[in-house]
Amino acid sequence: MTDPLRMFLVLRRGAVETLERAAVLGGAAAVACVREFEIDPEWRERPGKVCLRARNLAQWQAVLEEPHALAGEPAGASVAALPPRRRSERGPLLERLQAMSSDLGPAPEEAGEPASGAVTYALNPELEMSSGKVVAQVAHAAVMAAAALPAWAEAGAPASAHAGSAAAAITAACATWATTLPELISSSGLSA
Repeated sequence: MTDPLRMFLVLRRGAVETLERAAVLGGAAAVACVREFEIDPEWRERPGKVCLRARNLAQWQAVLEEPHALAGEPAGASVAALPPRRRSERGPLLERLQAMSSDLGPAPEEAGEPASGAVTYALNPELEMSSGKVVAQVAHAAVMAAAALPAWAEAGAPASAHAGSAAAAITAACATWATTLPELISSSGLSA
C-alpha cells in the first residue's frame, strides 16, 4: 500500500518524562480515539500508528485544535491521538512535527502494585526500538486489549490512565519471554 492510513500519536517534548508513562498514555489515547471517532475499516485491517513530537507549546496547541482523543492533562503529561488519515492527507502541521525520538530511558523491570483488572504491557528488551516506536507498539497492544477484554474496556480502561492504575509497561527479562509470557497470554484469555 503506497498511501496507508495512520493514526498519529503526538507527545509534547519534555512533558512526559518516562517511557512507561508515555507508553501507557499512548495506549489510552489510541483506545479513546478508536472509541470516539468513526474509524475506516481499512485501518482496522492494518492499524498503523506513527508517534510524533510537538517541539514547543505552539505546535502542541495546534495539535489540540485538530480532532483528537487525549490521555492525560493537556498542560502536562499527555498524548493526543489523531484519527487515522492517509499520509498524503496529514497536512502542514503533522508534516512539521518530528518523529518521537527522545530517549525516555527503559521501562521499569517490575510493575508497581497493579489495580484489579489492570493490563501490563511487557516489552521485550532484545528488540531495539526508539521511545516513539515503543509508544506506537503499546498503543497497538492497547487497542487489541480493549477489543479482546471487553470488561477492561467497559470499565473505562485504559482511558483512566491519568490515574496511573489501568495499565503499566515493563521490560521483561529475556528469560521471562520463554517461560512467563505464554502463561500471561493464557491467563488473560487471549490466544497465543
